[in-house]
Amino acid sequence: TKSASRLTADQKQLISLGRGLVRDDVAAVLMDEPLTVIDPDLKFRLRRQLKEINQKYRSTLIYVTHDQNEAMTFAENVIVMDAGRIVQVGTPKELFEQPKTTFVGYFIGAPAMNFFRCERDGDYSLRFGGNSITTQTRLTELSTSQLKIGIRSEYIQIVDTIGQNTIPARVQRVEDLGNHKLVSAVSNDLDIKVKVHRDTDIPAEQVHLDLPAENCCVYADEILVQN
Repeated sequence: TKSASRLTADQKQLISLGRGLVRDDVAAVLMDEPLTVIDPDLKFRLRRQLKEINQKYRSTLIYVTHDQNEAMTFAENVIVMDAGRIVQVGTPKELFEQPKTTFVGYFIGAPAMNFFRCERDGDYSLRFGGNSITTQTRLTELSTSQLKIGIRSEYIQIVDTIGQNTIPARVQRVEDLGNHKLVSAVSNDLDIKVKVHRDTDIPAEQVHLDLPAENCCVYADEILVQN
Protein backbone atom coordinates (compact mmCIF):
# COMPACT_ATOMS: atom_id res chain seq x y z
CA THR A 1 0.00 0.00 0.00
CA LYS A 2 0.98 3.62 -0.50
CA SER A 3 0.18 6.72 1.46
CA ALA A 4 -1.86 9.33 -0.40
CA SER A 5 1.15 11.63 -0.59
CA ARG A 6 3.09 9.03 -2.59
CA LEU A 7 0.39 8.46 -5.20
CA THR A 8 0.77 9.97 -8.65
CA ALA A 9 -1.76 12.49 -9.92
CA ASP A 10 -3.48 9.96 -12.19
CA GLN A 11 -3.64 7.36 -9.37
CA LYS A 12 -5.33 9.89 -7.09
CA GLN A 13 -7.81 10.71 -9.83
CA LEU A 14 -8.60 7.02 -10.40
CA ILE A 15 -9.27 6.53 -6.68
CA SER A 16 -11.56 9.56 -6.57
CA LEU A 17 -13.40 8.22 -9.61
CA GLY A 18 -13.89 4.81 -7.99
CA ARG A 19 -15.09 6.30 -4.70
CA GLY A 20 -17.83 8.17 -6.51
CA LEU A 21 -19.02 5.17 -8.51
CA VAL A 22 -19.29 2.59 -5.69
CA ARG A 23 -21.76 4.61 -3.62
CA ASP A 24 -25.36 3.45 -3.84
CA ASP A 25 -26.91 6.15 -1.65
CA VAL A 26 -26.83 8.99 -4.19
CA ALA A 27 -29.20 9.86 -7.03
CA ALA A 28 -26.49 11.32 -9.27
CA VAL A 29 -22.71 11.44 -9.48
CA LEU A 30 -21.01 14.71 -10.42
CA MET A 31 -17.71 14.25 -12.22
CA ASP A 32 -15.70 17.43 -12.69
CA GLU A 33 -12.97 16.84 -15.31
CA PRO A 34 -12.50 13.24 -14.04
CA LEU A 35 -10.02 12.16 -16.74
CA THR A 36 -7.93 15.32 -17.05
CA VAL A 37 -4.56 13.91 -15.94
CA ILE A 38 -5.14 10.33 -17.13
CA ASP A 39 -2.90 8.76 -19.78
CA PRO A 40 -4.61 9.05 -23.23
CA ASP A 41 -4.86 5.28 -23.80
CA LEU A 42 -6.23 4.66 -20.31
CA LYS A 43 -8.56 7.64 -20.73
CA PHE A 44 -10.13 6.00 -23.79
CA ARG A 45 -10.71 2.72 -21.92
CA LEU A 46 -12.08 4.45 -18.82
CA ARG A 47 -14.48 6.51 -20.90
CA ARG A 48 -15.81 3.31 -22.47
CA GLN A 49 -16.13 1.62 -19.06
CA LEU A 50 -17.97 4.62 -17.61
CA LYS A 51 -20.40 4.44 -20.51
CA GLU A 52 -20.95 0.71 -19.87
CA ILE A 53 -21.53 1.32 -16.14
CA ASN A 54 -24.01 4.06 -16.94
CA GLN A 55 -25.92 1.84 -19.38
CA LYS A 56 -25.92 -1.17 -17.02
CA TYR A 57 -27.02 0.55 -13.82
CA ARG A 58 -28.86 3.51 -15.41
CA SER A 59 -27.21 5.85 -12.94
CA THR A 60 -27.19 9.58 -13.60
CA LEU A 61 -23.71 10.90 -14.33
CA ILE A 62 -23.16 14.64 -14.64
CA TYR A 63 -19.88 14.91 -16.49
CA VAL A 64 -18.14 18.30 -16.64
CA THR A 65 -15.48 18.64 -19.34
CA HIS A 66 -13.84 21.12 -21.70
CA ASP A 67 -13.01 18.24 -24.08
CA GLN A 68 -15.70 18.17 -26.74
CA ASN A 69 -14.67 14.67 -27.85
CA GLU A 70 -15.40 13.37 -24.36
CA ALA A 71 -18.74 15.14 -24.28
CA MET A 72 -19.85 14.08 -27.76
CA THR A 73 -18.86 10.40 -27.40
CA PHE A 74 -19.88 9.91 -23.79
CA ALA A 75 -23.13 11.77 -23.20
CA GLU A 76 -26.71 11.13 -24.25
CA ASN A 77 -27.47 14.81 -23.72
CA VAL A 78 -24.93 17.62 -23.69
CA ILE A 79 -25.28 21.01 -21.99
CA VAL A 80 -23.13 23.74 -23.54
CA MET A 81 -22.38 26.77 -21.37
CA ASP A 82 -20.94 30.14 -22.33
CA ALA A 83 -19.89 32.67 -19.68
CA GLY A 84 -21.78 30.71 -17.02
CA ARG A 85 -25.04 30.53 -18.98
CA ILE A 86 -26.62 27.52 -20.69
CA VAL A 87 -26.82 28.20 -24.43
CA GLN A 88 -27.96 24.80 -25.70
CA VAL A 89 -29.10 21.41 -24.44
CA GLY A 90 -29.33 18.54 -26.90
CA THR A 91 -27.98 15.29 -28.25
CA PRO A 92 -24.51 15.27 -29.83
CA LYS A 93 -26.22 15.05 -33.25
CA GLU A 94 -28.37 18.12 -32.54
CA LEU A 95 -25.40 20.15 -31.34
CA PHE A 96 -23.41 19.23 -34.41
CA GLU A 97 -26.09 19.71 -37.06
CA GLN A 98 -28.17 22.53 -35.55
CA PRO A 99 -26.05 24.70 -33.21
CA LYS A 100 -28.44 27.20 -31.62
CA THR A 101 -25.78 29.92 -31.42
CA THR A 102 -22.63 30.71 -33.34
CA PHE A 103 -20.69 30.04 -30.11
CA VAL A 104 -21.88 26.41 -30.12
CA GLY A 105 -20.98 26.15 -33.81
CA TYR A 106 -17.46 27.38 -33.09
CA PHE A 107 -17.05 25.27 -29.95
CA ILE A 108 -18.41 21.95 -31.23
CA GLY A 109 -16.66 20.27 -34.13
CA ALA A 110 -13.14 20.14 -35.49
CA PRO A 111 -12.66 22.27 -37.42
CA ALA A 112 -15.23 24.76 -36.19
CA MET A 113 -18.31 25.49 -38.27
CA ASN A 114 -17.75 27.81 -41.24
CA PHE A 115 -19.49 31.16 -40.70
CA PHE A 116 -19.92 33.96 -43.25
CA ARG A 117 -21.47 37.39 -42.77
CA CYS A 118 -24.22 37.84 -45.32
CA GLU A 119 -27.30 39.82 -46.34
CA ARG A 120 -30.77 38.73 -47.38
CA ASP A 121 -31.09 38.15 -51.12
CA GLY A 122 -34.63 36.74 -51.27
CA ASP A 123 -37.23 34.86 -49.24
CA TYR A 124 -34.87 31.91 -48.76
CA SER A 125 -31.54 33.10 -50.13
CA LEU A 126 -28.53 34.96 -48.76
CA ARG A 127 -25.63 36.74 -50.43
CA PHE A 128 -22.05 36.72 -49.20
CA GLY A 129 -18.76 37.33 -50.95
CA GLY A 130 -20.55 37.97 -54.22
CA ASN A 131 -22.32 34.59 -54.07
CA SER A 132 -26.05 33.92 -53.66
CA ILE A 133 -26.87 30.81 -51.62
CA THR A 134 -30.31 29.23 -51.22
CA THR A 135 -31.27 27.92 -47.78
CA GLN A 136 -34.29 26.14 -46.34
CA THR A 137 -34.85 28.96 -43.84
CA ARG A 138 -37.63 31.49 -44.43
CA LEU A 139 -36.06 34.93 -44.12
CA THR A 140 -38.95 37.32 -44.76
CA GLU A 141 -39.74 37.90 -41.06
CA LEU A 142 -36.21 38.84 -40.02
CA SER A 143 -35.86 42.39 -38.70
CA THR A 144 -32.09 42.45 -38.19
CA SER A 145 -29.31 42.99 -40.69
CA GLN A 146 -26.79 41.09 -38.55
CA LEU A 147 -26.95 37.81 -40.46
CA LYS A 148 -24.55 34.90 -40.81
CA ILE A 149 -24.71 31.65 -42.69
CA GLY A 150 -23.08 28.60 -41.13
CA ILE A 151 -22.19 25.22 -42.59
CA ARG A 152 -20.04 22.34 -41.38
CA SER A 153 -16.89 21.49 -43.32
CA GLU A 154 -18.17 17.89 -43.57
CA TYR A 155 -21.17 18.99 -45.66
CA ILE A 156 -19.35 21.11 -48.24
CA GLN A 157 -18.59 19.17 -51.41
CA ILE A 158 -15.99 19.70 -54.12
CA VAL A 159 -17.84 19.39 -57.44
CA ASP A 160 -17.02 19.53 -61.14
CA THR A 161 -20.10 21.39 -62.35
CA ILE A 162 -21.61 24.74 -61.38
CA GLY A 163 -25.01 24.54 -59.69
CA GLN A 164 -27.41 26.71 -57.71
CA ASN A 165 -25.38 26.61 -54.50
CA THR A 166 -21.85 26.33 -55.84
CA ILE A 167 -19.22 28.98 -55.26
CA PRO A 168 -15.75 29.36 -56.81
CA ALA A 169 -12.76 29.04 -54.50
CA ARG A 170 -9.00 28.82 -54.57
CA VAL A 171 -7.21 26.01 -52.74
CA GLN A 172 -4.55 27.27 -50.34
CA ARG A 173 -3.60 24.18 -48.37
CA VAL A 174 -4.46 20.48 -48.13
CA GLU A 175 -3.73 18.59 -44.91
CA ASP A 176 -3.73 14.79 -44.91
CA LEU A 177 -5.08 13.79 -41.49
CA GLY A 178 -5.18 10.04 -42.03
CA ASN A 179 -8.80 9.09 -42.60
CA HIS A 180 -9.67 12.43 -44.22
CA LYS A 181 -8.20 15.51 -45.83
CA LEU A 182 -8.79 19.05 -44.61
CA VAL A 183 -8.87 21.58 -47.43
CA SER A 184 -8.32 25.27 -46.68
CA ALA A 185 -9.75 27.40 -49.46
CA VAL A 186 -10.52 31.08 -50.09
CA SER A 187 -13.51 32.54 -51.91
CA ASN A 188 -13.56 36.33 -52.29
CA ASP A 189 -11.34 36.76 -49.22
CA LEU A 190 -13.49 34.37 -47.16
CA ASP A 191 -11.69 31.44 -45.54
CA ILE A 192 -13.48 28.10 -45.97
CA LYS A 193 -12.66 24.72 -44.44
CA VAL A 194 -13.72 21.57 -46.29
CA LYS A 195 -13.34 18.03 -44.93
CA VAL A 196 -13.24 15.30 -47.58
CA HIS A 197 -12.44 11.59 -47.78
CA ARG A 198 -8.74 10.82 -47.90
CA ASP A 199 -9.02 9.37 -51.44
CA THR A 200 -10.59 12.53 -52.88
CA ASP A 201 -8.54 14.18 -55.62
CA ILE A 202 -8.10 17.87 -54.89
CA PRO A 203 -7.47 20.22 -57.85
CA ALA A 204 -4.27 22.19 -57.49
CA GLU A 205 -5.81 25.66 -57.61
CA GLN A 206 -9.41 26.48 -58.56
CA VAL A 207 -12.36 24.45 -57.29
CA HIS A 208 -16.13 24.69 -57.13
CA LEU A 209 -17.66 24.17 -53.70
CA ASP A 210 -21.25 23.05 -53.25
CA LEU A 211 -23.10 24.19 -50.11
CA PRO A 212 -26.26 22.02 -49.82
CA ALA A 213 -29.28 24.09 -48.81
CA GLU A 214 -30.39 21.53 -46.22
CA ASN A 215 -27.08 21.90 -44.37
CA CYS A 216 -26.96 25.70 -44.31
CA CYS A 217 -27.88 27.25 -40.95
CA VAL A 218 -28.91 30.90 -40.75
CA TYR A 219 -28.09 33.05 -37.71
CA ALA A 220 -29.58 36.42 -36.79
CA ASP A 221 -27.71 38.29 -34.07
CA GLU A 222 -25.69 35.08 -33.45
CA ILE A 223 -28.89 33.02 -32.79
CA LEU A 224 -30.12 30.20 -35.06
CA VAL A 225 -33.19 31.13 -37.10
CA GLN A 226 -35.77 28.34 -36.81
CA ASN A 227 -39.04 28.22 -38.71
